[in-house]
Amino acid sequence: MDKKEKVSVPSGFLALIVLVVFVAGIATMLVSGHQIGSAEAPKPEVKDTDTATTSSDDSLSGLSSQAASPNAYEDNSNLPGDYRLMTVLNEDIYKGSMILVNYKYQSMIDGENLVNIYDNATEAVGVKDDDMFINESIVKPLNQFFDDFKKAKGQTSILISSSYRSKDAQTKIYNESVKATGQKSTSYYVAVPGFSEHQTGYCFDTAAYNYMGEMIELDGEGEYEWLAENCQNYGFILRYPNDKTNITGIGYEAWHFRYVGVPHATFIQEHKLCLEEYIEGIKDYTFEKGGLLIDRGNRGKWVAFYCPKLEAFNNTDIPVPSDSAKCPYTVSGNNIDGFIVTVDVTKDTSNSLLKNARTDWSFDNKSLIISDFEDYDPVNDPSPESDTAKDWQSDPFWGEDDSDTETDAEDYESRFDYVDYYDEVSDNESQQSE
Repeated sequence: MDKKEKVSVPSGFLALIVLVVFVAGIATMLVSGHQIGSAEAPKPEVKDTDTATTSSDDSLSGLSSQAASPNAYEDNSNLPGDYRLMTVLNEDIYKGSMILVNYKYQSMIDGENLVNIYDNATEAVGVKDDDMFINESIVKPLNQFFDDFKKAKGQTSILISSSYRSKDAQTKIYNESVKATGQKSTSYYVAVPGFSEHQTGYCFDTAAYNYMGEMIELDGEGEYEWLAENCQNYGFILRYPNDKTNITGIGYEAWHFRYVGVPHATFIQEHKLCLEEYIEGIKDYTFEKGGLLIDRGNRGKWVAFYCPKLEAFNNTDIPVPSDSAKCPYTVSGNNIDGFIVTVDVTKDTSNSLLKNARTDWSFDNKSLIISDFEDYDPVNDPSPESDTAKDWQSDPFWGEDDSDTETDAEDYESRFDYVDYYDEVSDNESQQSE
């Protein structure tokens, strides 16, 4: 064969090779997940039902029922038509008017949305001084509470003696009380700094002026009984009842009121509960079970339910009414492990929760009783427990009337008067040392 002569290849064979290469390319692209005709095709959606993850919109779509708490829903379609999911941060369990602050659970907030009481109060609301603050949501019901007391009793002798207190302020009060009365009595009447309700801004102490013009804490008797008997109509509860001291861990305080909202205050009052009992008991009233029905007749109707926070995430999705205008609702943390949703169904008699809502209350409070707590009588048993504490009855404060009685503790009228007394003593001693 001539070396210059080229070897010819049949044209049909070349066409077959091109076709094979083309088909192989298509097969490769299909296997790799690319789409023909798309410059940048999206990756296929993969749902992992074994691993709890959140989607980009923070909903709980795709979660397995085993991976989430009872309040987790795969999507909104699993909810009744009149409800939707709302995402809240887990850290919000420490906020809201339903948070429980006591000897066990400290306040994680130090005053929020505070307003000056003096600047926002009606004429019926007296205040000890003009630099006292309270949570803004309480102002309106507080004014109504005091206004109606004036209408009922025809006088305005009551006033607010204490409201929001910072942790630093509580520390000063606590230390002064220990110094003056001993650790035992202090722990019975004064909350440990950080564990005081006053730090939340949702409570206040009441006082009154006696016939001598002196300010005294209320004893809850006589005309002042009206306050404890009617406070629930304005959303307040008597926080430390006389018969619940072994649960609250605080002695009876006829002057201390706490805001929780009308429906909750009403239920607590009617069932003779303290806040500890209610917060724990309502955990059995979840959305799935229909919640707790609070029916006040022509005064309104509510359904409240508990939603545990999702431990695996930074946020939790909770069911709330789709139409908030027709069915107003509030969400509050409980300061422990979840949220309490309160739904006003007064104008929504067809609300889906009403089908299964319960009115019974069967909570057993035995788990809340403080086993080593005993009622303490500070007058008959001063017994200071620290070397720096003074004996109550030997203190000059108790002998200001120069009487010859065996003990002048009976002249003790108000605990905050006692604290004020030591504020003055401390200031005088500080000035003298300077």
